[in-house]
Amino acid sequence: MTTHTLPPPPWPFPALPQELRFLEDVDHVMRAPELVRLGQRIAATGAWRDYIVESHDYRDYRLVFENEYTDIWVLSWLPGQTTGFHDHDISEVGITVLQGSLREGHMHMGAPSTSHVMHAGDTQEGTFGYIHQVQHEEGEIAASLHAYSPPLLRVGQYRERDGRMIRLPEPGRTRLTPG
Repeated sequence: MTTHTLPPPPWPFPALPQELRFLEDVDHVMRAPELVRLGQRIAATGAWRDYIVESHDYRDYRLVFENEYTDIWVLSWLPGQTTGFHDHDISEVGITVLQGSLREGHMHMGAPSTSHVMHAGDTQEGTFGYIHQVQHEEGEIAASLHAYSPPLLRVGQYRERDGRMIRLPEPGRTRLTPG
């Protein structure tokens, strides 16, 4: 597997709290089920609370940990905030809802999109090629943990243009917006 050089985060990388030091042992590219288990382990520590950010201008997120095999983020969601449909390029994802509720939507070929609500404690696996959108559903501020492997270097943002669906490649560290 090719190793990826990660750009530095746009903010100072905080020291890893003691209860999350186990992340320093991540030494391989992980599949979605393993990423979900990792997210659940992080959620159980409660340390994620220190990464919540309240921004009324846009959905915000903070980097918890990264190395050459994974990057892990806490995403904060306020009412009305959503991503629009996107994929994670070559990365798989494990999502853990930490507080509040989120609605996850899925595209289907030749059929309307569907969605389901995820509540605190719920998880979702996203394998390679997984296309979805996520939006705030309930709670003053909802929060979720997203663990990607390999690190999320690129995403595909989906847009309709002249009745056709197109994929716009974007950097992995971008604020996704609806169509």
